[in-house]
Amino acid sequence: MKEKLPKAQLLRLLDKLMQPQAMTEKESDEALLAFCAGCPDPVKTRWLIVDCIEPLSNMELVERALSMPLRLMADVTPEELPERHPLRAIAM
Repeated sequence: MKEKLPKAQLLRLLDKLMQPQAMTEKESDEALLAFCAGCPDPVKTRWLIVDCIEPLSNMELVERALSMPLRLMADVTPEELPERHPLRAIAM
């Protein structure tokens, strides 16, 4: 299992994600995967970052992500996240 990241590091990653013009698509994808994998529930964190329509500050997003209960990738169904999704290999 990947070790979870400290709040400061998650904030730095999220700052990068919120400025996509400063990165290539690959770098943006890698930053998103690293952010999600560094949180207790990588799948719900991905939803929070990608699909959440509620306007939240970066600090609020990080605090919400860190407040989620720990969830192992082994407990994530293929319906929630396809078996070949790269997040499965990173977060384990």
